[in-house]
Amino acid sequence: LIGTLQKVNTNSHIGGEMEATIVKAHARSANLRRFLNREDCPPLVCILKDLFNKAFPSSSKQLSSEGRLEATPAALSYECAHYTYNGVNYSRSQTHIGNSLVLFYASLTDTKPIAGSIQKIEINKGQPFFHICRQQPLPSSKHDPFCHYPWFFAQSYSSEMSTLPPDRVPASRIVSHVARFNFSNGRSVILNLSR
Repeated sequence: LIGTLQKVNTNSHIGGEMEATIVKAHARSANLRRFLNREDCPPLVCILKDLFNKAFPSSSKQLSSEGRLEATPAALSYECAHYTYNGVNYSRSQTHIGNSLVLFYASLTDTKPIAGSIQKIEINKGQPFFHICRQQPLPSSKHDPFCHYPWFFAQSYSSEMSTLPPDRVPASRIVSHVARFNFSNGRSVILNLSR
């Protein structure tokens, strides 16, 4: 086996172009890291290093000169258009109406989930919160044809959204996405899309 491997023509190159590129990039980044961490690093380069760290935070914290940067109040809370939680993508209704329709528990004591549409996604101190506008319940004067089929996860609601302020719900209280279809007499059918 050793003799066979020695006969393989390598043209004095070990590895391919991709491997050589990876090794060169790793060596250059190690040399740059060593230069930036030296005591005699020029002050201008240290200032550029700090600006770079603020613009592109390092997850490994290798380039950080004075530890973790203090978070500004604006960075503690911000809004986003999409958020993925437990492998499921949620969006606000202005971005994608289908990914904004959800079943959720408004409080920890609720026993029945409520259908609604995500109006805003807020990240507060790293925790996602969804501001959800509820779907109006079906008026008692209208009949829900799905109430006779409990094994079929559909329910009729009013086709109108609630005029109350949106509920601020943590991501852990979202049950699943739902599908909504508006049909006759101001009614919508909501189908639970739980996995």
